[in-house]
Amino acid sequence: MTVARISMAEFNSEESANIFEERYQKVAPPALPEANSLTMIRTGPTSVMSVALYPDLETANNTLEARKDMLEEFLHTVKDLWHMEGAVSLHHVNS
Repeated sequence: MTVARISMAEFNSEESANIFEERYQKVAPPALPEANSLTMIRTGPTSVMSVALYPDLETANNTLEARKDMLEEFLHTVKDLWHMEGAVSLHHVNS
């Protein structure tokens, strides 16, 4: 069963969000190779949401340490950071 991890981050400034967004695009794919897909959405000037899809919960859980390491350098610029997980009931992609 495919599992999604949705993460939300609110940064202290737009500049911090910009730096994170640029860095995440480079660092996330090699840091989370187990993910079937990675999507980042800029939800506001100082906020981002990311959605990572994994083949199953075990795989998703096995990436938590890599996720923590990847986010470590940004913790001082974050006002709020949280994530949740759930089973994916629809993943439609137009071809």
